[in-house]
Amino acid sequence: MHEIIMPAPVPTPTIFADAIFHYAVEQSAIAISITDQHANILYVNPAFCAITGYAAHEVVGHKQSLLSYKSTPKVVYQELWGALKKGRSWTGRLLNRRRDGSPYVAELTVTPLKTPEHEDEDINYLGMHWDATEEHRLSRQLANHKQLIESVISVAPVAVALLDVDGRVVLDNPAYKRIVAEMKVDEPAHAVIESLRHNLGDSFEKAFASRRALLNQEVRFDRAGGEPRWYACSLSWFEEHHTSPDAFYGDGCSDYMLLVMHDISASKRQQEALRLAAMRAMLSEGELNQSLREALAGAVFQLQGPVNLISAAAGLQRRRAGPGAGSDPLARALSEAQRAGEEAIATLQAAMPPEPEEPSGPVNLNEVLRDVLMLETDALLSAGITVDWHPAHVLPTVQGDPTALRTLFRQLVSNAIEAMNVRGWKERALVLRTSTQNGQVDVEVTDTGPGIPEALRLKVFEPFFSTKKARAAGRGVGLSLAQEIVTRHRGMLEIDPEYSGGCRLRISFPALRSAPLDLEGGR
Repeated sequence: MHEIIMPAPVPTPTIFADAIFHYAVEQSAIAISITDQHANILYVNPAFCAITGYAAHEVVGHKQSLLSYKSTPKVVYQELWGALKKGRSWTGRLLNRRRDGSPYVAELTVTPLKTPEHEDEDINYLGMHWDATEEHRLSRQLANHKQLIESVISVAPVAVALLDVDGRVVLDNPAYKRIVAEMKVDEPAHAVIESLRHNLGDSFEKAFASRRALLNQEVRFDRAGGEPRWYACSLSWFEEHHTSPDAFYGDGCSDYMLLVMHDISASKRQQEALRLAAMRAMLSEGELNQSLREALAGAVFQLQGPVNLISAAAGLQRRRAGPGAGSDPLARALSEAQRAGEEAIATLQAAMPPEPEEPSGPVNLNEVLRDVLMLETDALLSAGITVDWHPAHVLPTVQGDPTALRTLFRQLVSNAIEAMNVRGWKERALVLRTSTQNGQVDVEVTDTGPGIPEALRLKVFEPFFSTKKARAAGRGVGLSLAQEIVTRHRGMLEIDPEYSGGCRLRISFPALRSAPLDLEGGR
């Protein structure tokens, strides 16, 4: 008799699905628990035991509140049960307690379970949670660091602005906002960048293209009716990685530029005070020498005419006397007078102090004009003249001799003061304005004096010509020498023919584009 072997039963699809579900729940890395409608635990998976430290038999049959650390606010539980009672899932964080009493942060999702037989009521709740303690720690640490950085930046004495690739300021601090209010410009960051671009030239473009840092670059802001402000500015770059899902494994990022502006005005003003004192002494000596040069040049000019006449008369007399000119008393007298005059002229020319040779370099005309105003303060006050000062906030430098340019503008201001300081003249105002356009640095010096008649607008540039009845000794070089200084600096000086409220002089110089500098080391 043969044994009959029956084939193994083939599991039905439902049985197979139930088995797969059981294995999935048992082997899940997320803690899973099932409770009844009163929160009594009916089932926990191994991951639940691993996270909480409880064995299954220690929690099954107990309330889910067994895990509570007793410090979660009641409002959290109220929100949880409120959502469940309405048949909705709830997700949030609770502070749980392990079997050993240690706390941990649980990221929990609770879902109400229904059956076809009980569609109108929840008979069970499915809870799934994982240990979010480390993520919570990192998140809080990041938030604390962010708050600390924001607090430091907010109270820091330096101005900070963050710009995107389009030059928009996306973040700034209170110190930067104060600069915006004080300077009355929309974005000081743009003015700083343009100043650095001009001052550094190709070095800035290379640094900008390669995202290299620029450190401690000095920038000066001039304000109408106020003291100038100096800032040590630094630019640095950083990348922000994109947060979109498609950039998870990609390298998508955006560049941002960080501008830091440190106010160094106090130290610069101290330096300026010392420099101004030294400049006063230097200019006093220079003006003395200039006055001597003018006096001697005037004497030479006055003597040259008669000597030329004597020379012509002596030549004419020699031709008349013919071969006997050597014994002619008049011819000898004229020749002696000519020789004496030429020797006197040569003596005066030899006694004339030489022009000082100053090194040529980049000059900020805002600084020059402010120096001139400080030097002429006493004269302006004694003459009752108001000054309206309109400097460009950031002005490119020009190549030149600072002493010569200072002398130039001091003479122009001095001439304006003398023109308005006339008895009975009521309107006394001096307007100084600087600007830049088309690669030129422009200066306007305007006064409300009597002006210069149209017929004299060319003649005033001739040597030793003056519209004044009497010239004050040692008060400048005259418009002719002013024109010479401007020409020496490849500039242009002209009288505005359309201005009728006094006299307006326009002076322009080519702006200087600096040579490359050490980017990391500052200026």
